[in-house]
Amino acid sequence: MAASLSYEIGRVPHTVVGASALGDLGALLDGLDGTNLVVIADQGVQATGYITRVVAALRPRPITLHVVAWGEPTLDSVDAAAAVVRTTGDAIVIGVGGGSALDIAKQAAVVGAGAGGVEPYLLCANPLPGRRPIVAIPTTSGTGAEVTRTCIVADRAGNKSWTWGDELLPDLVVLDPTAAATMPHEVTVGTGLDAFVHAIEACSGQRRNSVAAASAQRALSLILTHLPRVAVDGDNLASRQAMQEAAYLAGVAIDNCGTGVAHSIGHALGSQYHIPHGISVAVGLRAALEWNVDGQPGAYADAATALSTDVDQIPAVFTGLCDDVGLRGALGAVVSMSVDEIASTMYAVENQPMLNNNARAVSDDERRMLAERTVQVWHGLWNGPA
Repeated sequence: MAASLSYEIGRVPHTVVGASALGDLGALLDGLDGTNLVVIADQGVQATGYITRVVAALRPRPITLHVVAWGEPTLDSVDAAAAVVRTTGDAIVIGVGGGSALDIAKQAAVVGAGAGGVEPYLLCANPLPGRRPIVAIPTTSGTGAEVTRTCIVADRAGNKSWTWGDELLPDLVVLDPTAAATMPHEVTVGTGLDAFVHAIEACSGQRRNSVAAASAQRALSLILTHLPRVAVDGDNLASRQAMQEAAYLAGVAIDNCGTGVAHSIGHALGSQYHIPHGISVAVGLRAALEWNVDGQPGAYADAATALSTDVDQIPAVFTGLCDDVGLRGALGAVVSMSVDEIASTMYAVENQPMLNNNARAVSDDERRMLAERTVQVWHGLWNGPA
């Protein structure tokens, strides 16, 4: 591995794992600084009834429930949640749901400590104003939001932007496989593939290091084994827990090593066409992986070991995983894509850190080539094997 001569590993939150983990939640809150609880959950969690179980585990503490709309965070959705945190006072913020709900909760806990909205903090333009304690209870297995210092939020133009800071890392994480078992098939597939993309980009990128790569390698191995199982049997709690662990480990990896070109493609697809994040980065990896491996095979040695394959077979392994779990059936609506729009958005300022961290340097001509491949992969998935 061509690791940096020196590197830094971020803190990992206090984490409890298992089907009985939710029962420990009340006692675990005693160690956090706050009296009032603000529970921020998405509509999907509310619809499944899981939020009722969370609220019951938190009683008799005073609870304010704030339900956010399904979809990725926006400036308005973060600011509305932050206003609830701000007006509640002495709050512990508990995010329950997928990566979007957790990102809204994390940003609300930070922005709610100040007087304004989240917009001044995009792309680290200003120091974050403070924080309230944060608890993350993910119901999906993919984003790793429960263990990262980066949050996604759409700017006023609708482009996917981000905030970053140590303040955004949760204090406590609860990995409850019964929560993940509430996910529908398409969410299981999209988020699981998202975790795979996180892991492989973290252990192959320019910022890779041995410590974080170990997390990524274990994540890849777990996903290859357990994602096909939960795609078929969503009630398999052992595999649901393994996927939660994989997403967590992949989150640790990207928090320390970053992501690559598949994420710059994925953010372009999300900004331009509102394709769900997990699906968009999976398409991005399908478009870029063979090109990356051909140009920098040494960067993929750790991934090959984790996947028990040769380096040159990694693209085929990923394609096979996508087929096995039914990526094609999880695509959603038909979208007409523009190569120019994708190539341009890949290079937007908010996406340049991903391009710069990619295993292989990306020239302007290669960026357009990857955009062309992205369109081909997308249409290939719709019309047959890509």
